[in-house]
Amino acid sequence: METTTTITVTTAMTTAIEIIARVRTRVRLYAALAGAALLGGAGGCATSGPFADLIDHDSPLGETAGGDRTPAPAPATGMASSRVVHLEIPEDAGPEQYVRLALERNPAIRAADERVRRLANRIPQAESLDDPMLFITPIGEMAETAAGRVDVMSSVSQKLPFPGKLRTRGRIAAQTVAQAVQELQQVRLRVAADTRRTWWSFYYMTRAIEVTDQNRDLLAQFRLVAEAKYRAGTATQQDVLRASVEMSLLDDELIKLRQRRTTAVAMLNQLLDRPVDRALPAPRTRELEPTNLQLDAVLAAADRSNPEMARIHERIEGYRQQRKLARLNRWPDLTLAFSYNLVSNDGLSPVANGLDQWWIGAGINLPIWASRLNAAEFEAARGMLQSISELDSVTNQVAFRVQDALTRVESQQRQVILFRDVIIPQARQAVDVSLSGYRTGKLDFLTLVDNWRKLFEFQVVYHLNLAEVERSFADLQQAVGRTLDRNDAGSSAETRPREVVLNSPRVQP
Repeated sequence: METTTTITVTTAMTTAIEIIARVRTRVRLYAALAGAALLGGAGGCATSGPFADLIDHDSPLGETAGGDRTPAPAPATGMASSRVVHLEIPEDAGPEQYVRLALERNPAIRAADERVRRLANRIPQAESLDDPMLFITPIGEMAETAAGRVDVMSSVSQKLPFPGKLRTRGRIAAQTVAQAVQELQQVRLRVAADTRRTWWSFYYMTRAIEVTDQNRDLLAQFRLVAEAKYRAGTATQQDVLRASVEMSLLDDELIKLRQRRTTAVAMLNQLLDRPVDRALPAPRTRELEPTNLQLDAVLAAADRSNPEMARIHERIEGYRQQRKLARLNRWPDLTLAFSYNLVSNDGLSPVANGLDQWWIGAGINLPIWASRLNAAEFEAARGMLQSISELDSVTNQVAFRVQDALTRVESQQRQVILFRDVIIPQARQAVDVSLSGYRTGKLDFLTLVDNWRKLFEFQVVYHLNLAEVERSFADLQQAVGRTLDRNDAGSSAETRPREVVLNSPRVQP
């Protein structure tokens, strides 16, 4: 009888294990299918999920897409994958349109977004109870009772944490997700700033090439004047040779500028998740946009919006919750258990009735190891102090970056206005006077070339300073953590943009 009972119980357990295995296999299959559907449906959303409301897509980063967003491209299998080839850039696209596209497509942003979603799944794990424990003892020398022999012993227990522990664990996990959200914001800010800076580098290289081409044409006309004077016997061949040398130097400069423009195009394509060798439309000529900001107002905006500072604030709150949990761990947890024993009716006693045994019990853990509990609380407290010091350091760094970028914007803006309104007109006038003097024989060719070279350099520097203003403004917005109104302190007549013609007049030999 004992052998038969043991075989029966073993067969039942084997069958139960097989059923559980089949159920787990089906659950994994359904979970995989559901996950694939979830990823497919969420591919077109740059950021969603339980923490999507914490992510400000528009205000920190400028213009973003409204309504339906561009679907995220499928995983690529090579550098020249067709997943990024179909994005076409409008001919009149400016830096903000490039920023919008970069925020929609950049893979670094997608990776940071997926990290937020991944960490968000830790919250229900932290707030969940531990799995109940099931014990079954079907084999062994069981107890012989008056009611009969015990065939199988079993029990189920569930640990119930002290009130507040699960909620605190969930808050700790939520603070980890909140830090990841701020890190996502940092990535978005970096991508936006890199896109703006690279676009303005592309703009400068394009304008510099145009100015160089125009000045090469102008220099070719100077050479024609020199050749005419040389044929007339009023100038030497040295003038013609000097013009040829200067034209060769411009050809060398054009080679360098085109290489740098190619590099800028490749960088923009990388930020837009396009093949690096894809062509981009030439940027249109732009004028200075006046910027008039007050340092105090910008620093206040950085204190509210900078994600690096916000991330440390979230970390401090996380350590505060860890210290709260460490204190709660000094209180015992409750464990409830239910036990049930199967009793056979063939006991040794003649009055054996075979009634099964059951009982309910409770227990608590004893948190008596004070050194471990104290260390956990001290660790959380030290983490708070460490984060507070890091916050002070980051605050000082952000204040420096804001002040430095704002100073560069202001000084470079004044330089643009100076070159536009004073230096370039005067240099152009000097070239015109030198050309007239050379034609009449009052000035030599070297003086004409020297004045022309200065005009050429000033025109290039003008576009460089204009690009540097916008690059510095991109640095400023990245340091603050959001877009800025350029004229929050009112516009100034001195910085009001004006339309300027930088092309030199054509001359006749």
